[in-house]
Amino acid sequence: MTAFPESTLVEAIMSVRSQIDFLWQFFVTVHIALFALLLIYDHAVEGLNAIAKILAAVGIAAFEWINGKALINAYLLLDGMQDQFRWTFGQADRFHPLFYERFVLANYADRPDMVLMTHSSALFIILLAFVSRRFIQNRAKGRRSDGAFPQGDDSHGH
Repeated sequence: MTAFPESTLVEAIMSVRSQIDFLWQFFVTVHIALFALLLIYDHAVEGLNAIAKILAAVGIAAFEWINGKALINAYLLLDGMQDQFRWTFGQADRFHPLFYERFVLANYADRPDMVLMTHSSALFIILLAFVSRRFIQNRAKGRRSDGAFPQGDDSHGH
């Protein structure tokens, strides 16, 4: 079996690590925007009808699945590349101990579980915010932030 040259494998490992960084940055950026939408423009979200909320939830769930699947696949590929590197070039006496510990022995087998947890949690929180305004806001519907009812609102029967 012909192995990759060491430099080619290291470049491939670094490339996959960059791809993982990009996918995480994309995930975080999208969720900052979603959370801002839910917190700042909660009245607009509440104004959506049920079909619009369902379509939005399906779209967000699809994003979570696509981004999560891409991250999981990238982590699995990276873990396989790290195994290949250890098998082919990973003799401990060739490397500084810290480099050996943090690069050569790097293991990413637990990362798919972490991706599943973060993406599922983010989706759950977003769905909760879609379902209940009270989940993200402290004030009751129709009430001003000072607790009084808006002028002309006869909600108390007065």
